[in-house]
Amino acid sequence: MKLHKKLRAFKESRSLVTIKRQNIDRNKIQGFLLDFSDELILIQYVYDFNLDGFMALRISDITSIESTKTDIFQTQLLDDEGLLSNIDFETSYNIKNWATLINNLSPEFRFLILEDENPEYPLFFLGEISKIAKDGVSIRGFSGAANWDDELSEISFKDISSLQAGNNYAQVYERYFSKQ
Repeated sequence: MKLHKKLRAFKESRSLVTIKRQNIDRNKIQGFLLDFSDELILIQYVYDFNLDGFMALRISDITSIESTKTDIFQTQLLDDEGLLSNIDFETSYNIKNWATLINNLSPEFRFLILEDENPEYPLFFLGEISKIAKDGVSIRGFSGAANWDDELSEISFKDISSLQAGNNYAQVYERYFSKQ
């Protein structure tokens, strides 16, 4: 089955899927497919039976995506916990590319996580989007100790392998900074 046809079926059936990216990460990613384009997929990320914000991934990095018997069973567990009703399956997202996705998410989410998961030189940025340019994005980041970086960090769109928004990690920092 062609990938886009498979993705459309997962989206329409609201299936929990398992995503593998063997060249980037040994860990599997689980989520509900919310939208996709030729370049990206957007999922409601599921981690340890918790809905943990949005995650976007490059399609070119995906080595497999499937809905396993475990995913089907765990969907029922999530439904029993009342979590499925918290997922917005109806909204269409403009995820043509990284620029459009970041432009659409940054007004709603103060902090985004952008990663280049290149195993040889990984990059992790958490912060506020400062500027979206033609070829990349500038982000005002901060350290794990909540100290703002002195300079903006820049990452090229071609280097971004994943984006997270609205996840627990970023939201805890957002609440911290809101109190300061």
